[in-house]
Amino acid sequence: MKRFFGNKKFFFSNTVRPTALLQAPAQQRLGSLELLENRLALAADTGTVSRPPLEQTDSVYLNSLIGPAPIIMNKSEIIGDETNSFVITSVANGVVEKWLPATERWVNVSAVPTTSNPMELLKLLQLRLIQQGDRIQWTPSQSTSPLDFDKAFDVVGWDDGNPITPPSIEAPSEVQNLRFGQSEDANSLTVSWDPPASFVGSLNYTVTIDNGSTNTTFITTSTSKNVSDLETGVPYTFWVWATDTDAHVTGPTSSISAAPSKDQTPTFSQVTNWSGDYDLTFAEYDMGTVSVPTLQSFAGGIYNGQWVLIAGRTNGLHGFSDDGLANFPPRYQNTDVWVIDPVSKETWSRSLDDTSSGLTSSEIDSLSSTNTESYQDGNTLYVVGGYVYSRAINNFTTYNALSAIDLPTLVDWVKGTDETLHTNTIVQVAGEESPDGSYDGGFFQVTGGGLEKIGDRYQLVFGQKFEGPYAHGSTTFQVYTSQVRSFDIDYDFTNGTLSYSNVDIAPSGGDPSRFRRRDLNVFPILSPDGQGGTTQSTAALAGVFYNGVGVWTVPVEIGSDGIPTTENPTTEPDVFRQAMNQYESGKIGLYSQNSGEMTQVLLGGISANTFDSVTEQLTYDENNGFHRQITAVLRDASGTYQQQYITDFPDIYDGNGKLLYFGANARFFPATHVPVLTDGIINLDSLTTETVLGYMFGGIAADQPNFGNTVASSIIFEVTYTPRNA
Repeated sequence: MKRFFGNKKFFFSNTVRPTALLQAPAQQRLGSLELLENRLALAADTGTVSRPPLEQTDSVYLNSLIGPAPIIMNKSEIIGDETNSFVITSVANGVVEKWLPATERWVNVSAVPTTSNPMELLKLLQLRLIQQGDRIQWTPSQSTSPLDFDKAFDVVGWDDGNPITPPSIEAPSEVQNLRFGQSEDANSLTVSWDPPASFVGSLNYTVTIDNGSTNTTFITTSTSKNVSDLETGVPYTFWVWATDTDAHVTGPTSSISAAPSKDQTPTFSQVTNWSGDYDLTFAEYDMGTVSVPTLQSFAGGIYNGQWVLIAGRTNGLHGFSDDGLANFPPRYQNTDVWVIDPVSKETWSRSLDDTSSGLTSSEIDSLSSTNTESYQDGNTLYVVGGYVYSRAINNFTTYNALSAIDLPTLVDWVKGTDETLHTNTIVQVAGEESPDGSYDGGFFQVTGGGLEKIGDRYQLVFGQKFEGPYAHGSTTFQVYTSQVRSFDIDYDFTNGTLSYSNVDIAPSGGDPSRFRRRDLNVFPILSPDGQGGTTQSTAALAGVFYNGVGVWTVPVEIGSDGIPTTENPTTEPDVFRQAMNQYESGKIGLYSQNSGEMTQVLLGGISANTFDSVTEQLTYDENNGFHRQITAVLRDASGTYQQQYITDFPDIYDGNGKLLYFGANARFFPATHVPVLTDGIINLDSLTTETVLGYMFGGIAADQPNFGNTVASSIIFEVTYTPRNA
């Protein structure tokens, strides 16, 4: 960029961005870039310079940024010596050429003058005179190095010998945290970035996308750009730089490359066979003749070795029709509370609709929701949100409520020990709306996320708000939170009071480019603290739906500060990219303080890949189907992840002889006497002999990976640990 001042005769032609079409209607702006009005026409012939009659024209502006095709100039843009200051902009990484019909060739008209000879300057002036009907184009360099800048046009004039020093203006620095994020579909890429550091002023950004043979440039004031209609699997490079719109100073260029993909990453980390020094076996557990519910996507806790089950659905996977009531029939909302004793093989149940519960219809509906978030703290089960058909509004909604459930008095009511439910057994509080726009909707209006606790702080992790019927082509309202909401809970059972406070949101407003995730596995993890002890954090693995159709693959970790972090697979190509078990499933956490390794066993569910244990090769399923494979995601003491295949679920067939697939939206309950460290994480170092670790219950059972029949499962699987050196 240059500024020129002084009393000289000037010729100036408009700088051309690649593939832009120049037209001549009324004066316009593109972002913050204003183009000058045409004022004078200047002609040149051999040895003389003369002025034709003045011709007033309209302004020239950029109308389209899609191409590339030669640019047709409807009007020239020329400024005479009556203008004594103006701005020369620039083009990146190439030259501007003009088509000469007489010789049928393109000629470079953006070269810097190398002589002050008047005759040579006049020849250059003739080439640079762009008149109506002339064709010009930008020919970019084929270099793969970072973009550089060359002047698109220079000033042609008489040198009076007086040096001109342009003013000193500080250019913006590089854009920060350049990354790829959530795109609109599998044939698009979205590049996002943060503004340059410590810059005060107005900026616009230039984004050039190049696939090695064609390129397109965009100008935007936003800090993200989605480009559609790209070819899946073809690598594209994005070049991004900032421009100070007041001083017209351009900063350095940053680049990033990727290929459009249905999933967060086009490739997955290798899965290997299980290499642990113990085996895990799974067997169907016989409950005898007692009644066991069919449940999936429910909340659960443990009291005196008994499982307490609430909310969820009693049928299989939802439908995909245009009828929301048919897809989520309200009659399958679970209004019963179940208590299951796996040791004595007894079960009890009681409906929340029973008048002895004393609950309102709104409270009952909220505790019949599917895909709630829940966490057990002592004898209290906290339940948040969930998606349900509400009788109060006669429509589907995501409930905005935090419920505190006292398990001892709830169990007494279910078993009939207490004829009526204690007044304080279930206490609820609604979430407030954000006063500053840092989150959408009510604070607890979330479904399909996770709820964890570190220290005294609770973390509501990711998920979505879904309003209205779930139906193909419907005008439903869906907003992913793309954030972690941290808060404190103040609960007093005796007084029947419940409140929350000390709210933190990270990131404020959410970040869909990294955290637009739901229906994922969220769980506590332990790691060495460097002083012989352990530190606790939260992990969120994979989830759906990347690009609206695919899976996320790179894990997220959340510390005690509630701030989610994840690695950028574009700039960190060796990052762990989860290949299997991306959907929420039953899971078992085990930790070894001796090795510092955390093991999270993922029990079947829904997966982008299946694993061949003989060849150790993955087979991709573009539909992300149900599967029967059990894997472990291991995180070593240094924080490095890997995934290993353990085994399949036992072969269980339905009445039609079809093999069943288990695990999606199921829950694991640790056995009563298994040694645990915190939050149900099993102490692996304390296991020395064959031990029953616990049981997986419920979830969705399917008779084939895709497009088959599904039901809510009532089957229980017993999980046994066996050391290999025993």
